[in-house]
Amino acid sequence: MSGPPLVLRRALTVAAFVVVGAASARALAGPEQLSFREQAVCLKHRKAKEHALAAEHCLAAYNALPDLPEAMEARSVMAFDAHYSFRDAYAQTGEVKHLCDEIRLFIRFLDYLDQHYPAPKRPADRKDAQELLDAARNDLAGRSCKEPEPEREPEPEPVPEPERVPEPEPVQTPLAAPAVAVTPTAPPPKVRGGLRASGWTLFAVGLGFGAWSAVELAIGELNQRSRDAILGSVPAPVPDDQLRQVERLVAIGGAANRRAIVAGSLSGASLLTGITLLAVDVHQRRKQRRLAFAPTLGATIGVRLRLEF
Repeated sequence: MSGPPLVLRRALTVAAFVVVGAASARALAGPEQLSFREQAVCLKHRKAKEHALAAEHCLAAYNALPDLPEAMEARSVMAFDAHYSFRDAYAQTGEVKHLCDEIRLFIRFLDYLDQHYPAPKRPADRKDAQELLDAARNDLAGRSCKEPEPEREPEPEPVPEPERVPEPEPVQTPLAAPAVAVTPTAPPPKVRGGLRASGWTLFAVGLGFGAWSAVELAIGELNQRSRDAILGSVPAPVPDDQLRQVERLVAIGGAANRRAIVAGSLSGASLLTGITLLAVDVHQRRKQRRLAFAPTLGATIGVRLRLEF
């Protein structure tokens, strides 16, 4: 449909609906007021994205308009506003019903124009309605708007009566031995594996810090040997370039020694903590290990010796 964009058309439609409703509210009452109420419900459902309900109430608003000249402006506004609800409902549900309702509405609207406002009166309404009608028919694409007749439900087949099965003779079963009340021993609380996992983790971290400390000590030792070799190979006084090289080696060796001290401290702490956690875990597991006598019932009645963990 030619004209302003979709958003602008919707804004103009709502504005026109408000103006027309306010202008004709004093002149008309009864059916048109019902139509305005249905239109308000339509706009409420459209705002809530309930487009199928909005289409139903927009159609009800159009149908409730009285056949009076004063209601023509409201009829035009509601017809074109219902178009948006029909299209939104079709896009949301995919049901052909909404396209069919739009086609029927614009056929009725064009017939109303031909009967009460023959051409060339209201050319814009006639042109826009025909364009929307053609677009809806194109989208229908050969599908039918006729509702299929409901299929008859097949008559239920008679259910044959089940054959009577002779009841089996009762079989006498030997009386069971009287049950012996046995109070089950409470199972020992399970020891969580968190201490063991934490202990091994800290132990592994301690080994890693220890390896790092050893590497840093080796770096410091290599720098110290390089320094001693330079100083021993050059007679005094030492040249400036070799003196700067010695100072750089001393700085690198000192930094490596400091890192080795830090890594060694962390390694010792991690190893000590990990070993402590492992020892606590072993101690708790030993406390839960015990011997217990448990009565048994089965083919024979007796007592069983059980080692519980």
